[in-house]
Amino acid sequence: MKDLAITRLGDIYVRREADIVKVRDGVRRLARELGFDQTTQIKITTAVSELTRNIYEYAKSGAITLSVAARGQSAGLHITARDDGPGIEAGVLKSIMRGNYRSPSGLGVGLAGTRRLMDEFEIESAPGDGTRVHVVKWLPPTAAAGATEKVADLRALFGAGDEDSAVEELSRQNRDLVAVLNELEEKRIELERVNRELRQSNDELNEANAKLRELADMREEFLALTTHDLRSPLAVISGVISFFTSGRLGALTAEQQNMVGMMERNTQGLIELVNDLLDASKLESGALRLDFAPVDLRELTAEMIETMRPLAVQRSIKLGADLPAALPPVNAERAKLRRVFVNLLSNAIKFTPQGGEIIINAAPLADGRTVRVNVSDTGIGIAPEDLARLFDKYEQTSNRPTGKEKGTGLGLYITRQLVELHGGEITVESQVGNGSTFSFTLPAAPGAGATE
Repeated sequence: MKDLAITRLGDIYVRREADIVKVRDGVRRLARELGFDQTTQIKITTAVSELTRNIYEYAKSGAITLSVAARGQSAGLHITARDDGPGIEAGVLKSIMRGNYRSPSGLGVGLAGTRRLMDEFEIESAPGDGTRVHVVKWLPPTAAAGATEKVADLRALFGAGDEDSAVEELSRQNRDLVAVLNELEEKRIELERVNRELRQSNDELNEANAKLRELADMREEFLALTTHDLRSPLAVISGVISFFTSGRLGALTAEQQNMVGMMERNTQGLIELVNDLLDASKLESGALRLDFAPVDLRELTAEMIETMRPLAVQRSIKLGADLPAALPPVNAERAKLRRVFVNLLSNAIKFTPQGGEIIINAAPLADGRTVRVNVSDTGIGIAPEDLARLFDKYEQTSNRPTGKEKGTGLGLYITRQLVELHGGEITVESQVGNGSTFSFTLPAAPGAGATE
């Protein structure tokens, strides 16, 4: 407390029990005149009474010094309790201030409580050197401005104070206690009112959540029914288009080929949309189950490259793989793992400009039980603000595809769900203008040997 500006008002010497009453009365009057509210006055007088009683009980004599403290624009009441008693050993003092010291004589009782009641607390004590306790209670800003101007009046008030009788002090303590009890009762009533409002709000929230769950179930049921009803006519349309393109009705003119091609692309887009909605619905309902079996990643990767190569060639994108010969098989469902590759490769092709490159590589991790697969591209990259929500349902990046494709925002969501169903995890590293790398892990098939 060396940075405080202290203006001393006076001392009260403690040599007999009646001096405890005198200290309480003096502190109470000063606190009231300085502008503290009634509750704070009670806190201050209670704290100082504890310090005074410690002086009388253990040191037999000492003094209480009352002052006005200032620090910048703040002002308050500064109190020092000092004695030349036996002092307190450092280890015991620490235990007292932590609140876990128990003494048959009651040594240190009130010190920890005093610290909680006051704004600032400092104690100095050692065996044979007595004890010094400094405490401060700061005034509210509205009352602090005129505190230093009251010093002369406070000194006069301090000097003119007459000793009150112990009966009067007890009466005041009773009045203080009644005031505190009344305040606690008001707070109890207010707390009950708040609890009633909280219970009502909780009931309303529970009702709203139930309605939201009902609406969500209805939405999922509607999506499931709608997508199932769409699959049959789309399959028929796709078959008719294949019949036209087969040449069985004769050669098509250039304009007819263009129209049939447009129909085929749009139909395929609708089929993919329906499949995405169905998969998302199954994943959310927990109805999707995997049939695990060992899968050769090298074989599956070669198949996926051949499947996606026509789309990559249309855009002059190089598509390749770099997998080690001793890559262990993974434990997965081949069809669902194939869907993961399709989604990641389609996404990479969609966001990679002409002349770019997409590469697949994989390697076992050091634990010998996990394989990591990377799908890297030289595309336009992903903005940092999009990365955190990239795998969320219906989310799409702010970057536009290099072609005219439109997505549902379900592809990466489904990919993450499928990877996690396999017991793996998927991550992405990307920088705008420098491409992206999607990495996912898969468990090695049981009995697969670890690869160095």
